[in-house]
Amino acid sequence: MKTVDDLLRVAVGEIGYSESPPSSNQNKYGHWYGMNYVPWCAIFISYCFDRVSLTLPIRTAKGFAYCQDGVYWFQRQGRWFSKPQVGDIAFYCWRGDGIADHVGIVERIESNGSVVSIEGNTAVGNDSNGGQVMRRHREPWCFLGFGRPAYQQKPAPPTQQTPSQTPEKPKSDRGEPPEYHRNLVDALTGRDRKG
Repeated sequence: MKTVDDLLRVAVGEIGYSESPPSSNQNKYGHWYGMNYVPWCAIFISYCFDRVSLTLPIRTAKGFAYCQDGVYWFQRQGRWFSKPQVGDIAFYCWRGDGIADHVGIVERIESNGSVVSIEGNTAVGNDSNGGQVMRRHREPWCFLGFGRPAYQQKPAPPTQQTPSQTPEKPKSDRGEPPEYHRNLVDALTGRDRKG
């Protein structure tokens, strides 16, 4: 079970879930990952992929908890794109600083270039830490890029795309996540700097 349809079925089945108590970041995804009470949008993505036996070993064997780790991993894998396909992991940047603030799974691409995605830890009025799993509509201005997992069955794109010859660097041109983020993730996962 490793197709786009399988993944979307799992993600859609999670719509409506909310952390409890509200504003606590306590949730079943963080509990599963082993890192509860922290912002969990990337952990939600990792959970969905784990459920279809397509883990993304970005930071741990279970996946990733920090959005920017996902960006760098997909870039290094040559699986980073500027145009979405259904099943891609969408990385969003709200501030225009080249650092990923949030992630979702692309469910549908609209004719105007916007996407409908399934996201964890979001809400109307709090895009990045809202505590719910929701279907959200996102406009192109907030796209940082799209990571494309290695599904067994590729989605049928409206137009064929090829990976960039050179992985795109974040607009901030900072080769790695800011130290305080990397150190926080390292401390929470119990990994050293070489992990």
